[in-house]
Amino acid sequence: MMLRALPRAAAGIAASLALQQTCQQSDDRLARWRKRWEGDTRGWELGKTVHPRLAEFEERLLPEPSRVLVPLAGQSHDVAHLAWRGHSVVAVEGVPAALDAFKATYGADEARRIAGHACDDYDGDDVRGALATMHVVRLPFEGGSKRLTWHTGDFLGNFSCPLVDAAFDRGGLVAVAPDDREAYAAVLKRLVRPGGRGVF
Repeated sequence: MMLRALPRAAAGIAASLALQQTCQQSDDRLARWRKRWEGDTRGWELGKTVHPRLAEFEERLLPEPSRVLVPLAGQSHDVAHLAWRGHSVVAVEGVPAALDAFKATYGADEARRIAGHACDDYDGDDVRGALATMHVVRLPFEGGSKRLTWHTGDFLGNFSCPLVDAAFDRGGLVAVAPDDREAYAAVLKRLVRPGGRGVF
């Protein structure tokens, strides 16, 4: 009986070690960005201006209301702009201070889980992980509010969300280390539905 349990125990130990390694890699990946946010050295932020590439390609990328992924979002105005335009936005940022800055800039606050919001579509084995990092944000808009989904976690780690119609990469591909770019592209490929669109 003991001999049969050994392979399962070994597999459990291996899985635990792999998870620890993923967490360590995630911490290493995000450390320099946390420092930049702490030091207020964020030259990549455009203020309350729509990214020129999004302004140029928005009509072709998003001809109708869509679920849009914005990886490595920072406190981007593009997230607010897309939500105000009626899109279901899924923003991902590994530095929690970015969400705080976004909320302060736009007067946004957090809501609890809301029926009918995109978070209701979360399903599958990874749903707990996805919901653990998810914030539902209310963004003031014309006397009411728009809602968006914001994940504070490592996009290259175990991030998951329902498939999106489009992705807007506002600089994430060049922000990740060259060794991580293939993994970054693989995550995008996994999350954008077949036939989906993207602007890089």
